[in-house]
Amino acid sequence: MSSPVCYHGAMKISARIINSLLRTFFRLFFRIDRSELDKVPHQGPLLMMVNHTSNLEGPMLYAFLQPRKLVAMAKQELWDHKFMAYLMDLWGSIPVDRQNMGRATMDACFKVLDEKHILAIAPEGTRSHDGKLQEGKGGIAFIAHKKDVPMISVAVVGFTEFKKNIKRLRRTVITVRVGEVFEIVQKGGRIDADTRQALADEIMLRLAALMPPSLRGHYEDKPIEFTLTKEA
Repeated sequence: MSSPVCYHGAMKISARIINSLLRTFFRLFFRIDRSELDKVPHQGPLLMMVNHTSNLEGPMLYAFLQPRKLVAMAKQELWDHKFMAYLMDLWGSIPVDRQNMGRATMDACFKVLDEKHILAIAPEGTRSHDGKLQEGKGGIAFIAHKKDVPMISVAVVGFTEFKKNIKRLRRTVITVRVGEVFEIVQKGGRIDADTRQALADEIMLRLAALMPPSLRGHYEDKPIEFTLTKEA
């Protein structure tokens, strides 16, 4: 029987190979300006909010944010497919029941932040097929309020054009914009459902500000009130 050390060593080697293949894939089929990713802090716990238009945003960030460890929340249905389940486990992704985010899911999220890694979340909860932002879910606000860690928004635009471009043998241009690190103004105490949703909306506004006005969707022309840019 293989020892735990050998098993984890093999998983690390597999992850390096998969990430290398992913980087090659993205360089072949996309033109990505990754310079904005330099804004992501190099250490410390971080709650990262990403818009969701494709299953490729997560793998792109996994591949290009190395050596920082990123753990993403992912819909539990991905574990129904053997290859996807292998990838999700390889990356340490957290399975989420989108209808009922239970205590085990929250504990797994808290553990990632306690270990000072990046926890990546798509606050919309499901893909936007037209690229426009949908309403954020309250769960993101609960995590942000409970752990009181720095947050950052990452807007990725362009993956919706991939299928059309690949048929024409064209590389797809992907725009990545990263906002400033920010934090919650009002800290401590309990928050009710309405306050959680207000905070989730506020977090989504940080994401909307990075996107073209035509893609801000639910968050077009709304003000930021409850968060502030974190001082260096």
